[in-house]
Amino acid sequence: MKMTAMYLEEAGKIVPRKIDMPRIGKDEVLVSIKAVGICGSDVHYYTT
Repeated sequence: MKMTAMYLEEAGKIVPRKIDMPRIGKDEVLVSIKAVGICGSDVHYYTT
């Protein structure tokens, strides 16, 4: 099964990639993310 992951390839370029869904252990859960935010102090990773 595949899922979409977002990758920061270079400054200013975030791209979606289809990757294999990870296998989870007996005592683990896999969470489906519907929305995310970026902390203002982390914006420099996107811009530089």
